[in-house]
Amino acid sequence: MKRFQTILLLLGLTAGTFLHADDVVSAPAQNPDQPLPEIRLDDDACKEMITFLYGLSLLRTHYVDGSKTDYRDLFRSALRGVMQDLDRFSNFETPQSYEEAKKDFSAQFGGIGVTLSTRNGVLEIMGITEDGPSDKAGIKPGDIIVKIDGKDLNKLKLSDCILMLRGDVGTTVEITVRRAGVKDELTMHVVRGIVEVPSVVGAHILPDTGGIGYLRILQFAQDTPGRLDSALSRLSSEGMTSLVIDLRNNPGGIVDSAVEVCSRFVKADQTLVTLEWRDPSKNQTYKSVNCTKYYNLPVILLVNGNSASAAELSASALRDLKRVVVLGERTFGKGSAQNIMPIGDLGALRITVAHYFTPSHTPIHGKGLQPDITVEIPPQRAQAFYAQLNDAPGVIDPGTADGVRDVQLERAVEILRSASILESVKESGAKND
Repeated sequence: MKRFQTILLLLGLTAGTFLHADDVVSAPAQNPDQPLPEIRLDDDACKEMITFLYGLSLLRTHYVDGSKTDYRDLFRSALRGVMQDLDRFSNFETPQSYEEAKKDFSAQFGGIGVTLSTRNGVLEIMGITEDGPSDKAGIKPGDIIVKIDGKDLNKLKLSDCILMLRGDVGTTVEITVRRAGVKDELTMHVVRGIVEVPSVVGAHILPDTGGIGYLRILQFAQDTPGRLDSALSRLSSEGMTSLVIDLRNNPGGIVDSAVEVCSRFVKADQTLVTLEWRDPSKNQTYKSVNCTKYYNLPVILLVNGNSASAAELSASALRDLKRVVVLGERTFGKGSAQNIMPIGDLGALRITVAHYFTPSHTPIHGKGLQPDITVEIPPQRAQAFYAQLNDAPGVIDPGTADGVRDVQLERAVEILRSASILESVKESGAKND
C-alpha cells in the first residue's frame, strides 16, 4: 500500500498556470521546492486504483507487442482517455504540446500562419495570414487538412495538430488538404516562418453608405485594444456615423483584451463577464474600464458558428447591455475556462475549472449565442465565402463570376441605414416643432 500511495503522490503533482486567457485561467503557483501536498484517499478510490493498476499489469504481461506497454506510455494513454471523457475542452498535454500551448496567444510565433477550426469534426482552415507561409504555399481558407507529414488526423485533437504544424523557422511541413470543387486531394509543402498575427483588419468606410464603418477582429490578442483605437480614430476622422464589427470566424483569445474592447462602447465599471468556479470563493467579475468611449455610435456585430469563446462573450455582454445588435448565425458555444496543470515530466492536464456567464447570467457553454437577427450564408457557398472574407473583408459584392455576396454584411448595412434615416426624420421633426 505504501508503494501504491507513492505512485498516487507522483500522479498528483500540480503547479500554477502560465497565462490568463479565455480558455486558460490563473491559479496560485506552487513552489517546486516545497513538499508535495498530502493526498487523502477513501476506500473506494483505493479499490478502483488498485484495479486500474492491475489492469495495466495485465497489459504489460500479455499484450502481444511489448514495445507498446511501457508504463510511461500506458499512463499517458490512460490520462488522455480520462480527459476526453470529461468534455471536449479538457485534454492531456504531452510535454511538447504543453510548451506549444504557452504560445497560443503570442503576437508572434513560428508556424504556418493559419486559423483552424474543428467545429464540424474536421480540421478546417478558417483564415490565413496574408503573405504568410501558407498563403505563399497556395493553401486557402475553407481547405480541410486531412494529413500532416503523411499522418492521418482522424484521432488527433486540435492541440496535437497545432504541435505538428509548428516547428523551427525554415523547416518544412507537408500538408494534404481537401478543397471544395477539386476532386483529388492536394499536397503542399509549407516552409515555417515567423508569423505576425494581425488582430484588427479591413477597417474602412463602406462605399455609398453615408458613413458606415467596418472592421474585422480576427482574435482578441494583447494588442487588439490598441489596434482598435487606431482604427476607430481613423474611421471617425473619415466621417464614420455607425459601425459594423465583424467577429465571424474569431476563435476567441484573451478575456482581458475582449473586456477592453467592449469597454470602448459602454460606461466604465459595467459588469461584462462573470467567471464561476466550483468553489464560489474563486468567482471573478470582469468590468469595463476607463478608456476612449464611443457611447453614441450605433454598432452591429456579425457572428457565425466559428465565433467562439471571447468573441461570444463580447457579443453577449454588449447585447445584454443593449449596446449592439448581433446579426448572423448561432455562435460556437464555448463558455468554459481551462486550467493547465503540469504533472511532472509526463506533461500537463488542461482541466475545465469554471464557466463564463453574461451580465444577465445567461450561459453560453454548449449552447452558443443566438443572434438578434439570423442571416445565414448558404452552406454550399460557405467555404468559398470564408476564403473571400479573408482576402477582402468588408466587401458585400466581390463583382466576380465565382464571388459570394456577403448577405450578412448587406443586411447589417440596410439596418444601419434605416436607423440613420429614422434618426434624421426625428431630428428634422424636432426642429420643425
